[in-house]
Amino acid sequence: MFQSKKALPVEGSLCASTLFVLALLFIFIVATRWPLAPRYLYYFDSANFALSLEHFNPALHQPQPPGYPLYVLFIRAIHLFVGTAEKVLLISGLLAAFAAVVLILALARDLFGHAAGVLAATLLASDPTFWFGGITNEIRVFLAAGVLAVAFLAWRALTRPDHPGWLYGAYAALGIASGFRPELGPLLLPLLAWIWWKSSRSLRSLAISAAALAACTLPWLAAVARIVGGPRRFFQICTSYTDDQFSGSSLLFGASGGAAWHMFASAAVWTFIGALVWLWAVPLTTRRIFTANRRHAVHFLASGFLPVFLFSAVIHIGDPDQALASVAFVSVLGGGVLAALRLHWTTRHLYVAAALVLAAHTIMFFHPPSHLARASSYKAVAAVDRVTRDAIDSVRALSGSGPLTIVHYGSPVASRQLSYYFPDAYVVVLPGPGHPANSAVEVFHRHATFASPAGLIVELPDGPTTLVCVRSTQPKNRAIWAKIGPVYYRKWADRRPVTIGEYTLIGTPTVTTVSASASSS
Repeated sequence: MFQSKKALPVEGSLCASTLFVLALLFIFIVATRWPLAPRYLYYFDSANFALSLEHFNPALHQPQPPGYPLYVLFIRAIHLFVGTAEKVLLISGLLAAFAAVVLILALARDLFGHAAGVLAATLLASDPTFWFGGITNEIRVFLAAGVLAVAFLAWRALTRPDHPGWLYGAYAALGIASGFRPELGPLLLPLLAWIWWKSSRSLRSLAISAAALAACTLPWLAAVARIVGGPRRFFQICTSYTDDQFSGSSLLFGASGGAAWHMFASAAVWTFIGALVWLWAVPLTTRRIFTANRRHAVHFLASGFLPVFLFSAVIHIGDPDQALASVAFVSVLGGGVLAALRLHWTTRHLYVAAALVLAAHTIMFFHPPSHLARASSYKAVAAVDRVTRDAIDSVRALSGSGPLTIVHYGSPVASRQLSYYFPDAYVVVLPGPGHPANSAVEVFHRHATFASPAGLIVELPDGPTTLVCVRSTQPKNRAIWAKIGPVYYRKWADRRPVTIGEYTLIGTPTVTTVSASASSS
């Protein structure tokens, strides 16, 4: 047992108190992620990663470009011991979350002292956005883990210039982290270049650092390029994907001003929602935080934070957990601010402060303070899980009646989940109500994706099937559709034309592969 007034350990020591804190935080992470995880895969991206467990090919979005090859290797290793994709991804998120907690404790302790390390680790472990990512799209937890690994080594390189191994390790860590989250490479490279300039300025150390980065990047980059058909094809796939992702929200890619402002506001809320528990302390601790020996730590954090936050705010952020790289830096600073409230922390005071942080963040996760914050709360997780579970369970109840053709028409249920859970069915993705008539139709079957020409006539292979429609609105010709749960269905033995919205589905005996032909309505 720890004495309540026992002095805290000195910086850099790995004592029983630190191990005890890490053990408690690990228990907290498992206890707050495992029971709350959705029953089915949460995101479109989650299904992509589940498919990559069997066949890796970013050209087929297994997973989506640029492929995240080291993460796929990581989850495949877990898959050797764990059967279901849902559990594989969840376990990967638990391990990444704990790694991030260990790293942030080490980094914040180096920057601001032991109390700051404990408080920063507590802030991150319970941060609503970090919590959200751990149960929805676990790959994004590696944004925090990767940033913190690189930042810890970079700080050591800055403060220990006589030991160049820290600098080389930071560059190598960036190459490895980029294999999990490729955007970290360009976002953190300016920080490492600045670290080299401040700590060494030696061309020899720069060459070795660049070699370490290349050695940890080129192998996985070349492997992915080879799988998709070569470097040029890989570049085309990545640019097409980024254009599609960025064009709806970034002014730099043609989005409207309203969409760009919404993205900026989302990035700010999802990044700083967890900081609400410590921002009040900033005016009380400014002098202590900006003392001569700690001013460099704040500048270091700012140098790492600004590129990743500006990317989220100006280029792209679509989901709350895409802000986790920024959240990691904010949590380190938060640990420093809270630690500066007292000159001398006892074990009792530290544990009480950590418990208050956990309690405040837990309340915010279940009762978000604003509309944008709701997107990173359990309310959002529960809503999506309920809709997805009802739809998939209903379709599964129909699967015993024979072959299925599943039509996705504007439903909030992700179409990729339907194709993952029903690989023997044709999944026809029709642009939802309100989309232009020239939007492309996509058809999924097993591990193939068919992009059709734009048009309103969709041809499918002939043969009896049950036509299942997962849609956001009731069909106009309700009399010919039966309903189970939230989905509509009907037998389609004669394969006569069936109208869904503005689209017409027809069965064609001559069609051996899935296609769609353009037609005027």
